[in-house]
Amino acid sequence: MKKEINEILENLQLVPFTKGYRIEDFVCEICEYSQYLHKDALSFQEIGVSKTHLLINKKNADVIAYMVLVNDSIKLSDAEKTQHNMDSIPFGAFPSLKIGKLAVDKKYQKEYKGIGSLMIEIARGISHDINELGVACKFITIDADVEHNPSVLDFYIKNGFKFNEKYNKKSKIQTVSMRLDIYHNENEKIEKRTGTEN
Repeated sequence: MKKEINEILENLQLVPFTKGYRIEDFVCEICEYSQYLHKDALSFQEIGVSKTHLLINKKNADVIAYMVLVNDSIKLSDAEKTQHNMDSIPFGAFPSLKIGKLAVDKKYQKEYKGIGSLMIEIARGISHDINELGVACKFITIDADVEHNPSVLDFYIKNGFKFNEKYNKKSKIQTVSMRLDIYHNENEKIEKRTGTEN
């Protein structure tokens, strides 16, 4: 029986990735994402190219999910600027927070509905914190990994992401660039966006 996110929120904690967590037990449906956490995440973090955040089960210290965050900027077409009511903004690139990787452990993906959507809401909260600290951040960006998971586009669309025109013109597409305006529909409840698991 699947449990709703609201039932387990009190048992979760987001922590910065450091040594000591049982990352070797983390298994994602996409093998590459498990290997990244096991082999690369810490070294990438140590040289300052990414930051990994772990969602921990406080009851047993399992790593339920993780996401990798990096600074980004995104160029918008005139039509895309209009979509976000930014026609009067004279520049074309906008500050963003990029989710470089988002992965959920297989056993928790089956047990808890909406963990992936929860991670996006956490990223939105971090982007608000960045703004509060005095550094502008307008969007969350992702490169949706359609090579490994073709259905991932539906997940991001249900979570409010839009396609980025300027970045999706390759003939062989392995990822699809998308963005989420962190200020749009922010009063929408998490439960409305948890109909799809990730």
